[in-house]
Amino acid sequence: MDKTIPARIAAPVAGMVDRFLRLGESGQTADEASRIRAIRLSVMGATTPWMMSANLCNAILTLFAFQDSPSSTSVSIICILICTVALYTSYSWWRNRKRGARERASMRGTIRAVVYAFFLSALWAALDIVAYHTADETQRMVLIALTVGMAGGGGFALATVPPASIVFCSTIAVGAAIALSREPSVLEAYLLVLYLVFAAIIIRSSLAVCNSLTERVRAKLAADEQRDVINLLLNDFEENAADWLWGVDDDMNMERASIRFYEQLQVPEAMVVGKPLINIIPFSSVGVDGFDCRQNFVTCLEKRQSFRDQDICVELGGELAIWSLTAKAIQDDKGNFNGYRGVGRDVTASRESRLRIEHMARHDPLTEVGNRVMLAEDFARAVSRFERHGDPFSVLVLDLDRFKQINDNLGHAGGDELLRVVASILSQLCGETNTLARIGGDEFAILHLSGDDPRSAASLASRIVDNLQKPITLRSGSAHIGVSIGIACAPIDGTEPDQLMRNADLALYRAKADGRNRYRFFDSTLDAAARRRSLIERELALAIAEGNLDINYQPLVDAQTRRVVCAEALVRWNHPTLGAISPGEFIPIAEETGQIGAIGSWVLRRACTQAASWPDHIRIAVNLSSRQFLSPGLLPLVESALKQSGLPAKRLELEVTESLLMEASFGVEETLQSLSRLGIRIALDDFGTGFSSLSYLRRYHFDKLKIDQSFISDLESNPDSRAIVEAVIRLARDLRMSVAAEGVETKGQFEMLRQFGCGEIQGYLVGRPKPNDRFENYLRENSSAVQRLYA
Repeated sequence: MDKTIPARIAAPVAGMVDRFLRLGESGQTADEASRIRAIRLSVMGATTPWMMSANLCNAILTLFAFQDSPSSTSVSIICILICTVALYTSYSWWRNRKRGARERASMRGTIRAVVYAFFLSALWAALDIVAYHTADETQRMVLIALTVGMAGGGGFALATVPPASIVFCSTIAVGAAIALSREPSVLEAYLLVLYLVFAAIIIRSSLAVCNSLTERVRAKLAADEQRDVINLLLNDFEENAADWLWGVDDDMNMERASIRFYEQLQVPEAMVVGKPLINIIPFSSVGVDGFDCRQNFVTCLEKRQSFRDQDICVELGGELAIWSLTAKAIQDDKGNFNGYRGVGRDVTASRESRLRIEHMARHDPLTEVGNRVMLAEDFARAVSRFERHGDPFSVLVLDLDRFKQINDNLGHAGGDELLRVVASILSQLCGETNTLARIGGDEFAILHLSGDDPRSAASLASRIVDNLQKPITLRSGSAHIGVSIGIACAPIDGTEPDQLMRNADLALYRAKADGRNRYRFFDSTLDAAARRRSLIERELALAIAEGNLDINYQPLVDAQTRRVVCAEALVRWNHPTLGAISPGEFIPIAEETGQIGAIGSWVLRRACTQAASWPDHIRIAVNLSSRQFLSPGLLPLVESALKQSGLPAKRLELEVTESLLMEASFGVEETLQSLSRLGIRIALDDFGTGFSSLSYLRRYHFDKLKIDQSFISDLESNPDSRAIVEAVIRLARDLRMSVAAEGVETKGQFEMLRQFGCGEIQGYLVGRPKPNDRFENYLRENSSAVQRLYA
């Protein structure tokens, strides 16, 4: 009985440990897991010298920082152990650096990595435990920086082996928790929470990196397996082809042959036997692979040595065919040459099949240009030429503009025809020396090998843009498209294919952002921008979930009475490490990722709740994004926000932009009417920056027009701006709409707008955006009228 209880406990524990050690290996066969595991361990090993250098430097820095500390002896012992481990590990890496990479790895490799990660992280955790409580402020800052830095560096260095990464971060976390708990305080708790969040991000990123690497390796293994299958099928096809036997004497005269051989020649046996083999075979003047078949075969026979798969091109009945001949040199007991005995086969069909299969494997079936396989092969050759001879090259990634719209209008058949025509145009522009490949639905890539510098790539890109912006005639109609192109040049932007493709993609995104139908080169700022965008996307999701966004309110003042009549709700985000992030940066990201709906809902509810406590005459204005406006849940959301906050509908003002009105759907008009029936005011924001179609004003009912600040900024100096502003104000007044001017910053602008009859003024002159508590103070100080204009 005593033995069964430990056994029952041990089995589940062993299972949990095994599942932990196999993180990142789910869905893999045993053979596949061992091969992928070897690659993951190899990637981790490549970072060893850098990781050990970081450990060594940080340990030495700690020694200096704590030389006068009461715990200097314990710190010194731990740092010496860390240095010893780092030096020993570096020595082992140096000694084994030239060993070939293993194709497979057992679980022992993962276990060693986990044990090593635990031992090294335990030393750093011990450093926190023995040193933090006796350290002064400077030394504590050093310990905090080392803890976070080592956790981040170690976590990402071990990212391809998730169990090791998790053990490393978790062990340091335990050490940090113990160290901070010895002197509990709010600050220490805050630091611990921050570290745990940081560690969670590192661990999640580790799993993501591991999954990404696994997917790439599995894709490569699948491609290798597919290539092996193709080769196996080809070999099987050749082995089952019809063969014939033949033999010649020492003078190369035909002695005998199979009946099938005479059938191939279409001559009787009597006309062949005894004649030179060279004269019997009907050689064609067309060679194989550019070589003279007759001369090559004569040279092969004169060597009087066995040969295999000697291909020759023959002409039979006016048609070309390829024979493959294999023969063994026959010798007597004294080693004298007595002739050849061999086998031959007609490999014309197999050659054609091989070429057809190879063509299918390397070409896109729709457009007949290359595919990713061809691009990867030519990329490898380009990199090899660069490494040997220094030949530069470029890669251009192309994305067709407006293709989806044309595909929707003309159907898939029209879209396919358009892709074929575009591929033909690109092939003509690229020429024979460059590689053109289709890499996605409407994406192409060009490996530009014929240019010596980026100007050649720019010239090619310019010709492509010029040609594809012209109308393209299709059977189903005419198509007007454009193309956006991203360019990365080797070696300026890297030499690895994946790096160059990634950089070209980033340049392509810039070309799209700059207005499409143009090309852009990669520069380092694009990579930094992409990294920041990715970081903001992740942090924004966290900020929304944790409610870390804020709302500022900017007042709108009656131009005649200077009384505050409205306030616009403006979302703000102050990140704990990135600082204040502009709405112009995170709002577009939220719209692209679909997070704008959650932000808009939160802003609407929060703004209504806070505005309910303001004076009754002050309205609250909230911006609506296109995605939020077109959502079927908008009306229930607005009704719920008003009901929960107790804010009267007449005090809520929703602002929409002209881009929304371009949807021109019944849903837009119906939603606007429903909101108006609730008593909510509708304002057209940024009037003048879009198409400014007067048909919008006739078709839809608006309560207010907001003149964009671009017309207000030069109001005093630009007669055209004055004429436009005055005309808009007069038009709005005739249409029974109020007018608000945005971006008013000078008293001169204020007076001019007041004289024009502008109803409301918004801008830094009358008040900057403020948090709710400061805005309420502002209202109390300016209860009857704004006392001071801050020009």
